[in-house]
Amino acid sequence: MDAAGLVEAPLEEADLEEVCAIERASFGTPWSRGLFEEELRRPGTCVWRVLRVPGAPAGSRVAAYGGFWRAVDEAHFTNLATRPDWRRRGAGRRLLRLLLAEARGLGCVRATLEVRPSNKAALALYTSEGFEAVAVRPRYYSDDDEDALILWKRSLTPTRPT
Repeated sequence: MDAAGLVEAPLEEADLEEVCAIERASFGTPWSRGLFEEELRRPGTCVWRVLRVPGAPAGSRVAAYGGFWRAVDEAHFTNLATRPDWRRRGAGRRLLRLLLAEARGLGCVRATLEVRPSNKAALALYTSEGFEAVAVRPRYYSDDDEDALILWKRSLTPTRPT
């Protein structure tokens, strides 16, 4: 199955065990379950989605998850991760596009995020979807003091083919 067969849904508390496992496999300073629970208690500000594998057994249902904070007319992406066995199969791209469309539907006109310069796969995904590096946050990541690139997508208006 490719990413087109995955089912998009809101993140639910029942997903958190799998999401936290993906988080630990993906990030040097993973979010705790408590942080995700807090995010779910703020649906007006925090938007979270998952891509699920239809018919998969418990423990392997979530292929990818991601979320952003809505701040007036901006979407600040906080986390986007793909389960290791679903990487390089289009799940991250599909989820990013779904989240950008949702942000646009909520009235956001631009989006931002931070990414490690060493995370070449994520950086390639984000830049291919129109994000541009505009600044650096020195020593942003506490696990190794790596800088963060601040990326912006200046317009969430879809481009029309010419």
